Amino acid sequence: MENSELITKALNYIKTENKKSDITIDDVATHAGFSTDYFNRIFFAHTGFNIMEYVRFSRLKKATHLLRGTNNDILDIALDCGYEAHESFSRAFKNQYGISPSEYRKKYEKEEAYYGNFYNDTIGARLLHEFKDFKLADSDDVIDYLLETDALRYGYIAVCFRVNGGAALYNGEDFREGFVWFTEWDNRFEGEIICDDWDKIAEYKKVFSDKRFDMVLYTLESDEEIKYEFSKRGVTIGNINRRQINIYTGEPYALTPIEDITMRLIKYEDVDLVENFFSERYPNRGSNSPRLKYLKHELHQRDVIGNTEHSVFMFGIFKGNRLIGVSDGGLQNAHGFVINNCVVTSVLHEYETEELYQYAFKFVTNAALEKGALPVDDTQTPNTPNENKSGMFNSTELGYQTITNVCILK
Repeated sequence: MENSELITKALNYIKTENKKSDITIDDVATHAGFSTDYFNRIFFAHTGFNIMEYVRFSRLKKATHLLRGTNNDILDIALDCGYEAHESFSRAFKNQYGISPSEYRKKYEKEEAYYGNFYNDTIGARLLHEFKDFKLADSDDVIDYLLETDALRYGYIAVCFRVNGGAALYNGEDFREGFVWFTEWDNRFEGEIICDDWDKIAEYKKVFSDKRFDMVLYTLESDEEIKYEFSKRGVTIGNINRRQINIYTGEPYALTPIEDITMRLIKYEDVDLVENFFSERYPNRGSNSPRLKYLKHELHQRDVIGNTEHSVFMFGIFKGNRLIGVSDGGLQNAHGFVINNCVVTSVLHEYETEELYQYAFKFVTNAALEKGALPVDDTQTPNTPNENKSGMFNSTELGYQTITNVCILK
């Protein structure tokens, strides 16, 4: 465990400092708290990489993210990834990926760039090194299994696995008996338990019990039932933080018009309107809002480059000709199964009404249905109005059904 924590520290240092062109093994070892003499051997055992191999891998993985996720000049990307010249960057990139940076950008410009394409790349190797009784399931096989078993129950989860990447570990003959999908966020492992066998669920919670792990169980059981089942198997659960996963499978809503209010799809040509809205709605952030930067990039991908399947799904709320709000979700897919994830609505304070929030939520739900996507709301905490994102209502009041709860076990 101690080495595992130090390896995590080393990996985070590399990812944070890979812009430095002169990073060395000694730098990484010193920062992580290892002696340099055996650091390379320990690092390889945990990750499958030598130190400087991973430094190069990390730089080039960052470059692929920038090539697919920004419009930055290739020289700027090279400098941002620790290369001092375009030539050395292009040579290293071609050695790794078989094509030049510009060819790579062209090849993938119409494909969605997911978090999992660029992160969580060593998590499987690191956990298998530490927990030797476990096996690694093929990610595509796991996603297919979830969708084929019960797409309504597991479709949202399958899409999250596809988008976030990570590794599915299991202990037994077959992952279908129950597995844990691991991702890494802010130096912590999140283990999401997909299993109906309480004996195996409790086993997984016992094995991954130290402070590095946040263990999540997907279930419809009550807090009392969860604690009871664990206690029968010698596991004490303190608090359970839960979040509902709600989906809509009904007919499109019959919308009651609101006077002088219209909604329509936002296009790249509307960027100035959107920037003005964000500056007015969020004066302390304005054009520096991460959400605005993300939306602008996504709109460029869809409307300028032509990636019509890109995940941005953004509608403007207009009063007359004035943009007074935006409502967006995300069209994301796993092996052809598409969801519209989490409608987020922002409205200028002077126009905020519960009626408008609910109208926008229903409007985007209808648009998702027209696209053949499953509308999903993962923002709801039971008995807590979602006033920050979608108004004061719970989506179950609008016909959404709760298919599972994300229960974080403490």
